[in-house]
Amino acid sequence: MNQFWILNRETILKTRAFDIQKVKLHLPDGREHIYDLVDHADAVSLLPVDQTGQVYFVSQYRIGTGAVLLELPAGVMDEGEEPDASARRELREEIGMDCHALISLGGFYMSPGYANEYMNVYLALGLHPAPLEQDEDEFLELTSYPLEVAYQKAWSGEIQDSKTLATLLLALPELLKCFPELAGKLSG
Repeated sequence: MNQFWILNRETILKTRAFDIQKVKLHLPDGREHIYDLVDHADAVSLLPVDQTGQVYFVSQYRIGTGAVLLELPAGVMDEGEEPDASARRELREEIGMDCHALISLGGFYMSPGYANEYMNVYLALGLHPAPLEQDEDEFLELTSYPLEVAYQKAWSGEIQDSKTLATLLLALPELLKCFPELAGKLSG
């Protein structure tokens, strides 16, 4: 039984990317506590794989790290946008392709201790050109690697982006169905 409930919620800061809220919560022992919450729109992350087993990545500068990170295509959902539509839009904006098969792999909360952003995860197969203009503040470098190399980069620590790592993990069972030869390449 959930003995937590929200008593009050107040937005104390609005930014372009998120809001900050003070949330007053009733605790199971009867006390009340105030938490800071980053109120962030939900997002999508995709693992785009072409017919030959190449995975498409973007490299981009991330202010939180002060460095360029290797990432899978991802982005924030527009207000009122459904996750599937957002996934296709982000795929087209970031790698210039759409897909014939968009497979939902579930999702996860990005940082549930202080934020409410939920990441919807997809596998995109049957890629074909269908570019859209990139966001004005995105300077992306597109690269691709064979599936086994993508996983080697994840396991070696070369990939440090959490949503990319989680997406690779969630996609693996479906990938092994689509590309059965991958099992031997990953274990060898």
